[in-house]
Amino acid sequence: MNDPISSDVGVIAKALAAAGGSYPLAREIAENRKGSPRVLRILDKAAISGGSLSDGDFGEILADWRISSAGFFTSLRSRSIFFRLLDFGFVRVPLRTRLGVVTASATGWIVGEGQPVPVSKLTLKGGSLDPVKAAALLVITSEVAQSMTDGAYTLVNTELRGAVSDTVDEKFFSEVIDGSSLSIVSSGSDIASVKADLLRLLNNVNDGGGGQMLWAMSPDVANGLALMPETFRNMSPQGGELLELPAYVSRTIPAGTLRLINGAAIAADADTVALDASRQADIKMADNPTNNSVTPTREELVSMFQTGSVAMKAIVSFGVQRVRDNAVAELTDIGWGIPAEPAP
Repeated sequence: MNDPISSDVGVIAKALAAAGGSYPLAREIAENRKGSPRVLRILDKAAISGGSLSDGDFGEILADWRISSAGFFTSLRSRSIFFRLLDFGFVRVPLRTRLGVVTASATGWIVGEGQPVPVSKLTLKGGSLDPVKAAALLVITSEVAQSMTDGAYTLVNTELRGAVSDTVDEKFFSEVIDGSSLSIVSSGSDIASVKADLLRLLNNVNDGGGGQMLWAMSPDVANGLALMPETFRNMSPQGGELLELPAYVSRTIPAGTLRLINGAAIAADADTVALDASRQADIKMADNPTNNSVTPTREELVSMFQTGSVAMKAIVSFGVQRVRDNAVAELTDIGWGIPAEPAP
């Protein structure tokens, strides 16, 4: 079958998992699966030397991979806060490029006769948007990796998208929220208190500069808002609209937390996704690993070979930086929707 662009990365990941990381074998598997010509070219040219977009086959494969990565990133916007704003909200700034003067959202002045015209610019720390890397790791059984059914492809693609979305969002929030960001504690669960808290977030973030604003919240906050249909009629436990702004639910956000984000106050871009797979790796099966090369500690590792498993790794390079301190504000310790304790 011909896979849509948004599925290219998932098909390649599944083929690599089935092949245990061997690109030639993965190419053969994808061909038997009737993968798209673009997928086959990518797997066929895995081992390449340096070059550029104009260097014949190298340029073709690099362009193919960027097309596939862009399609994959677009498919993440229904779950990922970062990729939703990357398409509709962030100030897009090329990675690794020294930023000069921009005219978008520039401030205008009334200039007198013979007076100079001021120039607006977007200022980034360091003068450029430097990439960071977010790595997502999946472990699947060899049976799933070898299965060529549609269900197996869908499972791997779905889990890969979820892992990448959550990993990138977690890193995104750590980059744009710090001690200078507004963080307030919920003042109560009655409607008047809820409205007052939302107003404080809006007054901080909505400075009239335009741009896409959206809400991002933990699942329990969405559940609480869904129980207030008289006031917030377009909210569901899975998100919706809050005060006519898009509202997203993310499990990367701590419980009891609501955040308001102004994409126009954040510069960002994404590069590509890199994939790898192995049947020989040893993995610590934990979602909160603490070991690192600076402070190594003894860990219990699981052998992929001995357990009949395959490890898949996806690394996403992206850049994000606030251009205004009020880009994000958050409300914490929320208990909306929780019934009040009866009076003794």
